[in-house]
Amino acid sequence: MIKLVDICRTYHLKNQDVKALDGISLEIPDGSLTAITGHSGCGKTTLLNIIAGYDRPDSGLYLYDGRLVNDYDERQMTDFYRHEVSMIFQEFHLLPYLNVYENIRLPLHYQKRRMNNKEIDAVLGQVGLRGYGRFCPHQLSGGQKQRAALARTLVGEVRVVLADEPTGALDRENAYNIVKLLKGMKEYGMTVVLVTHDEDIAMMADRIITLENGHVVS
Repeated sequence: MIKLVDICRTYHLKNQDVKALDGISLEIPDGSLTAITGHSGCGKTTLLNIIAGYDRPDSGLYLYDGRLVNDYDERQMTDFYRHEVSMIFQEFHLLPYLNVYENIRLPLHYQKRRMNNKEIDAVLGQVGLRGYGRFCPHQLSGGQKQRAALARTLVGEVRVVLADEPTGALDRENAYNIVKLLKGMKEYGMTVVLVTHDEDIAMMADRIITLENGHVVS
């Protein structure tokens, strides 16, 4: 379980301080799909980055399975990135000079694991991309790129999937299909946290957390 207690984060910019999160407390149960919504600038991405460990709070507690992430050293954080949490982005973050097989193998390299093309094809089949392993990103549609990013997450065998506006660049049909795939990740024991501006997409989640000016309002 993910538990945040009174999390605060302020960014010190050139001419002003911006309080992105102001006393956030929430729990995210294992095996759930949670949507985080709110207007632009309300703190959604900052919250996701703290859960991912990419950013650290100025104050407050972040507990993961009862362990205090605030106290993790560099080695522990590296293990956290490799084995516990994966981020899916709106812009897919596929390397353009690698084909789908090679992009999907990236997390395996850091985990010191191997999968052959046949094994990866089985994962691609789960996301509707069987037969696309040798395609490069420029040969894929937006929806197909996001499916490839989901397949990369599946082979990584992490426990928590964080999706930052993963449907923002997609049409309505592809957006719904991607969220259905995210919901399906729960069958593999994954916990999914989805940031979205889209109320219809958020309604597909198990629960919705709404932020406003760095606060949880519902």
